[in-house]
Amino acid sequence: MQDYTTGEINRRFALLDQYERRCIIHFLREAESDHVSVSEVARHLQEQDPTPDDRDELAIALHHTHLPKLAALGALDFDARSETVRYNGDELVESLLELALQTDVSDT
Repeated sequence: MQDYTTGEINRRFALLDQYERRCIIHFLREAESDHVSVSEVARHLQEQDPTPDDRDELAIALHHTHLPKLAALGALDFDARSETVRYNGDELVESLLELALQTDVSDT
């Protein structure tokens, strides 16, 4: 694993502090296609959350919060015009995600 600055580590922790973003990354890592539609991401999130938000609220959160934050760090590419997302991969994000997923599973 490459060396990361404290700031880089903190940004990735902040990125993964939301359950939705952890689910998005996990979903994109497992996706069969390089490009996934935003509606597929939304559908996956609704399936994962036992008390899903209103579909419109979820779409707004994806477009204005979760996907832009993930894209700003470079974890994924988000094309709002084509409504597609592509995961870029990030070694540190993936390591932290594995730890978070273990915690998420044990908390249920």
